[in-house]
Amino acid sequence: MAGKEQRRASAKTPAPAPQAPTVAPKAKPVPEPPAPPAGLFPNLGMNDETAAFGKMNSGDRSKPIAGIVEHRTESPTMESARNSYRGQVAKGSSVGAHYLIGTDGATSLTVPTDKKTSHVRGNKDSDWKGANAWSIGIENVGMPAKIDGDKDVHKQVAGLSLPPAMRERLLGMDEAALKTQLEDGVEGGKRQYALHTDIPGPQKRANYNLVNQLTAAHGLDPATQVKAHEQVDEKTTGEGEPIIEFLSAMRDIPSKIAALEARIAKMQADGGPEGAIAGLTALLHREQATQRAIAADKTPAENLALEGEKTLAPEGGSAEGPAHEREQQRVDFYDNFWARKLALDAAATGTPTPGARHQGPRTDRGAVPPGPAGPVH
Repeated sequence: MAGKEQRRASAKTPAPAPQAPTVAPKAKPVPEPPAPPAGLFPNLGMNDETAAFGKMNSGDRSKPIAGIVEHRTESPTMESARNSYRGQVAKGSSVGAHYLIGTDGATSLTVPTDKKTSHVRGNKDSDWKGANAWSIGIENVGMPAKIDGDKDVHKQVAGLSLPPAMRERLLGMDEAALKTQLEDGVEGGKRQYALHTDIPGPQKRANYNLVNQLTAAHGLDPATQVKAHEQVDEKTTGEGEPIIEFLSAMRDIPSKIAALEARIAKMQADGGPEGAIAGLTALLHREQATQRAIAADKTPAENLALEGEKTLAPEGGSAEGPAHEREQQRVDFYDNFWARKLALDAAATGTPTPGARHQGPRTDRGAVPPGPAGPVH
């Protein structure tokens, strides 16, 4: 009986409904990150400010990049230059530049390099007319030195920090010619005189690294396709000349090191004085080591090595190690560039080192107070 009841109960129980196959929800596609703007070099520690200033352009390029122009902002700080750029954006103006370099070496991409900015006219060099279509502008924060036209102009210029060739060129003029050279417009009915002086060490370093990246990326000849603004337009004397002279001197260093090696070898072969040979050899080794440090500067490997040594530093202590030794070599080299270059030149050729003051005061560590925005050049 129990068996029959069990069978009847079993017969009344419905069979389980078939289960639909489980379908996993489709994963939403992960959007690709936006491509970085053209001209951004993260290895240089470059800031991307194109979101704020990228509209300061006149459209896409129709020609390949074939030149670079070095400018000064005529404003004392990065922030005052940015204020000027904000005004340009608000007006819908394309007057500006692609890069902005502070006196401390901080570098920003302000307009992507595949866009045109209005930074040159070519009114002095007809080859550069229309160059906005194919050139890159680099703005360097810096104010010109004002010259009092009622006083001895030569004496005022002689007291400024200028690179050697520029100093020799200007001081080689007579007083009337020098005043004409330094004319800088009229203000309040009175003729004004001014010139830009040398740039500080960190700004030199940032320019060297950036120009190297740009010339390599676009196949440019740094000796002929990188210009000072006043070479192509009528501008304040020295707006780009000290930068171009510095870049040229950097290219000259390997040949001077080779010449010094040859001089030392000849002195050794001729039985020259041991003390002089030892001094020249020490200078040679210092400059060779510095050039190796410069070659490694801002490379991914060197950036990683510096970060690694920082993580090993004791709390509150300074980072130490080979990478930081190379970093100190770079800082000393750029901060004392012209003294170092002139000493190397003298050692390579056996001529006395000129005693003129060339290297500028080190006002590049954030000591310049904020000032009003200056015109963008």
